[in-house]
Amino acid sequence: MSKDDELIAFIDFVYAAVLDGDLWPVVLAKLADVTGTMQSIIATMDRRTNNFDSISRRTIEELDASYKNYWAFHNPLWARSAALPAGAVYSLDSLMPRRDFAKTPIFNEWWKPADYSLAMLGANLQNDDQLSSVLCVVNAPGKDALTNEQTCLFEKAVRHIARAVRIHRQLWTLEHDRVTAVERFEGLRQGAILVDASANVLYINAPAREALDAGEGIALQGGCLTTTDGAGTLRQLIASCGRAIGPLRGPLGGEVEVPRGPHRATLGLVVTPLRAKNPGAEIPWLGLRLPAAIVTIADPEIQRRRLAKDLHERFGLTAAEAGLAAEIVKGDGRKAAAKRRGISVATARSHLSSIFEKTGTHRQAELVHLLLEFTSGTNTETSEI
Repeated sequence: MSKDDELIAFIDFVYAAVLDGDLWPVVLAKLADVTGTMQSIIATMDRRTNNFDSISRRTIEELDASYKNYWAFHNPLWARSAALPAGAVYSLDSLMPRRDFAKTPIFNEWWKPADYSLAMLGANLQNDDQLSSVLCVVNAPGKDALTNEQTCLFEKAVRHIARAVRIHRQLWTLEHDRVTAVERFEGLRQGAILVDASANVLYINAPAREALDAGEGIALQGGCLTTTDGAGTLRQLIASCGRAIGPLRGPLGGEVEVPRGPHRATLGLVVTPLRAKNPGAEIPWLGLRLPAAIVTIADPEIQRRRLAKDLHERFGLTAAEAGLAAEIVKGDGRKAAAKRRGISVATARSHLSSIFEKTGTHRQAELVHLLLEFTSGTNTETSEI
């Protein structure tokens, strides 16, 4: 078979893979054959959630795991290639001089053990919204020079693979966007995080991002959601949501409380399974993962601050009065509320008199009932997830 015939057969496989994701490993194998390279890879870096995944013709389990968990985030080539537009072909030499790359830890501790030469070609298949997917091929050891034919064939292949990946992503997204309803998440006042069955974070809304940035209770570890107390309960609850529904499968999801140190309220996490009517295959190496669960965050401290703000806007309470009312709603009495606010009982009594007048209530029990109704009214959105 001539090179032209081989290229045409390869292109046929590329577009067949659009409708059959199981063919992508065959596409990569044929790409390596067509270009005369040892290795071919498609990899995706999601900087929003610090997730990396890849698919390749040739795999070495230990090296693949170390790259996914560490080296992908310490590879200088990623940052340099991310600045290039989709479809632009580059070589290792165009990203940085070989002598400089040969001095890097990744070259000496990962690249050389993987038996990669310095003859590498790559191209961004997509590069937007902090999500980038790359295609690259690498020569075998001892073949440190790329031929013009290799470069020409790779450039031709990139055009078709980039188009096929774009179509594949569009079809997949159309199928699964209606399941996750991601656009509704940003409107929620409660923190919400979409995760797959391995706790890889797929989407984080603004309140949840705020909780993650605070680093108190929850954190990201290798792109996966975890708790800062070191317990594995959250991961177990999330994993349960990936099980098939049926008898004897056990409960799916659940709740967990995470301690945050002395004099701090615990952080409440609720794991709720998500089920697609027609679930399809995940394509993690293109950044396409199916959500298995939604993790919602209940932070009593944030909720009290939010309630105080709402009470100020609704009833005209001062900051001090609103803060006390937000504590009163816990229902454990005026003295306990005053202690948490750091004020005397006499001051709390004075604030309460003003709160009664502004809210139209006359007794503490009546005020608590009003506040509970008010709280329920402001949180109805979270029940519609």
